[in-house]
Amino acid sequence: MAAEKKQIGQLLLESGLINDAQLNEALAYQKENNLVLGKAVVSMGLVAERDLLKVLGDHLMLPSLDITKYNIQDEALMVVSEDFAREYSIIPLFLIENTLTIATADPMNIDVIDQLTRDTGMEIMLVLSIEMDIERSIDLYYRSTTSLAQSQAAGDDVRVVSREIHEDAEIIQVVDMLLFEAVNMGASDIHIEPRKNDARIRYRVDGVLQQYYSIPSESVSPMISRIKILADMDIAENRRPQDGRFHFSLKNVEVDLRCSTFPTPNGEKVVMRILDEAKGKIDLHKLGFEGEILNQWRKTIKTSNGILLVTGPTGSGKTTTLYATLNTLNSVAVNIMTVEDPIEYSLENINQSQVNVKAGLTFTSALRTMMRQDPDVILVGEMRDVDTIELAIRAALTGHLVFSTLHTNDAASTFTRLMDMGVDTYLVSSTVRAVLAQRLLRLLCPRCKKMVEKTDEIKKIVKVDEWPDYTSLHEPVGCIHCRNSGYVGRTGVFELLIPNQAIKDLIIKGADAGEIQEAAEAGGMYSLNQAAREYVLRGQTSIEEIMRVTL
Repeated sequence: MAAEKKQIGQLLLESGLINDAQLNEALAYQKENNLVLGKAVVSMGLVAERDLLKVLGDHLMLPSLDITKYNIQDEALMVVSEDFAREYSIIPLFLIENTLTIATADPMNIDVIDQLTRDTGMEIMLVLSIEMDIERSIDLYYRSTTSLAQSQAAGDDVRVVSREIHEDAEIIQVVDMLLFEAVNMGASDIHIEPRKNDARIRYRVDGVLQQYYSIPSESVSPMISRIKILADMDIAENRRPQDGRFHFSLKNVEVDLRCSTFPTPNGEKVVMRILDEAKGKIDLHKLGFEGEILNQWRKTIKTSNGILLVTGPTGSGKTTTLYATLNTLNSVAVNIMTVEDPIEYSLENINQSQVNVKAGLTFTSALRTMMRQDPDVILVGEMRDVDTIELAIRAALTGHLVFSTLHTNDAASTFTRLMDMGVDTYLVSSTVRAVLAQRLLRLLCPRCKKMVEKTDEIKKIVKVDEWPDYTSLHEPVGCIHCRNSGYVGRTGVFELLIPNQAIKDLIIKGADAGEIQEAAEAGGMYSLNQAAREYVLRGQTSIEEIMRVTL
């Protein structure tokens, strides 16, 4: 292993991507976090993953491939199990006679190649690809293969999304099946909605609700009772809302679910939020940051004090970004404390607490207590009121780094929102170090997306005078692999506003969001709309999607 680290380190030094000091820093980080050196330098933001793959590819004489534009063979997927692919972050691409070609982000892991050779009896050929693209492809292709096999076995029309659950189905089995399928398809929420004669079940996949099942009215009450028992709710109470939580484990699936009931004239509506702990451990570079924005954010979060805000509407990925950020800062030398409502994912070696109004633990009271716990970094789940904001500002002024969220449409509006809530302008300008605004864009299904012509109308929407050389416009179609939605997976788009002196002066003067936005863009800020338009120009999402999300 030591020889391998030295080899990669030497390659990076010779390429000029890092210097000796950075290599030593990366070796220490790699040891502390039990990573290979290549992943360590990428996680630290020292080297972009594409640059690392280019260096390795040139050295090992291996080709690189953008697998998001590649149609993977179903026959190849049958050779390697999904569990193996996920564990080692590889995906089989195609099979020719006795040769299997796989995509990997870690070509130095010889053990994986040896294991595949033994298990398959085939010759293994490698191509290099971005790890995030590999993970998305695993989600798409293995999920598609499983769903297709199940649909064919059941005799279903593969283009029909909604199906009926019959009365004679066992309720426990039905609930397990609904939960398992929701997790398997990557849903974030499950909605059970009673109607006059039946109930519909919808899953939120990639941020959009889709109907998948209907159940007879006779089965609705037993199903809701089963869920209430799991979530430790009162099954006899159906006149007032209730909240609960439970852990679900079936086969290889393990997640937490946060449940909520709401009384309606037709019965209780139930919503279950799926909390997959793996999402709380994602690396920053896998969230979709453009290279320069990621570098700026990494530098900013290493400041010793101040307030860093992540903004966006509900469901825009703010919590995931904050957790990935805290994981980056997490070390033995740093005391990180959080107060959340609720705790979504458990983070190792980070002191997390949850709001409990009945017990007197609010954001404000928790923050007061935290200040006596010798924290270095504080996460406040949300800036909800003036008291919380003022305490956060006091923490920032006394040498602490504070992270929090706000619901604003863009980064510039954050400053006006704080001022509208009654915070003095000089305190806002002196403590807010950066605002990261974000959205989640759905990505087009690579198996069925269709190329469209470049028109003047589209040129106006994406605001380009001339089409860049790499332009490739596509639109959604829909197939079995994306469950007829035309989209698979999402990525983050970001704008990072770091106030310079001109912006601070505008804040002190009480300028509106438009003036702050203009000053930020004049200073080189890459806006949300610009980031989203790049995904359209590269053929990764559609015009309709960026209009839905960013306008």
